[in-house]
Amino acid sequence: MEDRTEEGRAGLPYAFGQRFHTLDEYLVHLERRAGPIDLPWWRRIGPDQFERVRGKAARTGERQLATRAELMQRFGFRR
Repeated sequence: MEDRTEEGRAGLPYAFGQRFHTLDEYLVHLERRAGPIDLPWWRRIGPDQFERVRGKAARTGERQLATRAELMQRFGFRR
């Protein structure tokens, strides 16, 4: 993944060509743009806990949880 933090993170899943400066910006984007078209996004379920929300067509499986730190590392954010 490209790391150009001064311009924001690029090349993220379901970013639709947009760049994001923070994890929060990216998570809001996923909820607003990916969620309504049945793509995966991350829902906050606690102060430092997130759950991956998958599209209706996704196969049922184990619940996928992550902490803020894990998502920051996964997507390459520093803040």
